[in-house]
Amino acid sequence: MRRLAAVAARHWRATLLIWALLVAVSVAAAPDFTEVATYDDNAFLPTGADSVRGAELMRQGWPDDNFTSSAVIALLRDDGPLTQADRAVAGRLVEWLPSDAAPTGLGRTVTHLDEPDLEDSLTSKDGHAMLLVAGMEVPPFSPMGHEVVTELRRHIAETDRPEGLDVMVTGAAGIALDENAAIEASVKRTELLTVLLVVVLVLWVLRSPVAALVPLVTVAGAYAVALAVVGTLARLGMDVSYLFQMFAIVIVFGAGTDYALLILARYQEELADSPDAAEAEGRARRLAGTMVVLAGVLASTAASTMVGFSAQVVAQFGLFRTMGPALAIAVLITLLAGLTLTPAIMRLCGRWLFWPGGLVTGKGMRAGHGPGGGDPVWEIVPADEGPADGARGDAR
Repeated sequence: MRRLAAVAARHWRATLLIWALLVAVSVAAAPDFTEVATYDDNAFLPTGADSVRGAELMRQGWPDDNFTSSAVIALLRDDGPLTQADRAVAGRLVEWLPSDAAPTGLGRTVTHLDEPDLEDSLTSKDGHAMLLVAGMEVPPFSPMGHEVVTELRRHIAETDRPEGLDVMVTGAAGIALDENAAIEASVKRTELLTVLLVVVLVLWVLRSPVAALVPLVTVAGAYAVALAVVGTLARLGMDVSYLFQMFAIVIVFGAGTDYALLILARYQEELADSPDAAEAEGRARRLAGTMVVLAGVLASTAASTMVGFSAQVVAQFGLFRTMGPALAIAVLITLLAGLTLTPAIMRLCGRWLFWPGGLVTGKGMRAGHGPGGGDPVWEIVPADEGPADGARGDAR
């Protein structure tokens, strides 16, 4: 790890190119995680669970019916019993569901209109509501299932119906689509909040908008690659819960920000004690030395986290058994990004890294920037201000 970190700091241009290629391939070629993730929590249940055994017996006894994968269309009128015109709407839906115009993936439709014996089960006692059960040949918690429900709702929204009649799609498939929409909205809010918190934290600690970019770019690259790697494993057969995306954001952003802040702070201290901080080569040597010192610390910290997550592989519940190793992979990629991408970005920022702050060097001089952001300006620092009282400096 020390050698890797030192090489990345010295050959920062090549490191940036490699990471740029990794992120580009991850975004362009990796599978869409929403298409390969597992949305059905029942898939993580132990094979001996009573609910799993019961579902298998139901499939054996009624192979043509699907009791768990269905879209239920509910027709409801609040102001009174359903009218003849309302029932006509239900009749047209029953005719449309098995037709070629309906979305692919729908199965057998069960209604009391075709089977009068089911009227007591599929209509309310007061006559205000009725249910139409449309079986599905695709899993309700899959992207294909979401497309079926979306098409159903679109067709219903475009269908003329009497005033006061509400027609809604629910059931396992409808609930799955609504749950997925809520999860995606939560992930987006989590991403935005996490980015804002990282920016505020780094600005508060380092007081430099340029330095704030270092952890942001690091964690963004690590997150993109981690999602691609785990998504590829999911496509190859590993069951990975859709919740991984939300947890990974927090884990990657948290760990990546910690690593970057530690590196930036230690590098700042190295520059403050360096008599050759005014020279680019001197700053490069200090950064390489900083990475050599911190590589072991960061690796041991990440290793303890990975071991903790990987220990979940012995869990009986499949959600934890697969989530733990997946998060461990995300931490490993974040560590590699911290050891390689972070110092490369710092070298790229050069003397602007800690702008607008200055640097107290070992020579007793403070480096700043001239008017309009020009070349560095040096000034003698009084003895009582020593390096301990100095602020930030530039580096490459």
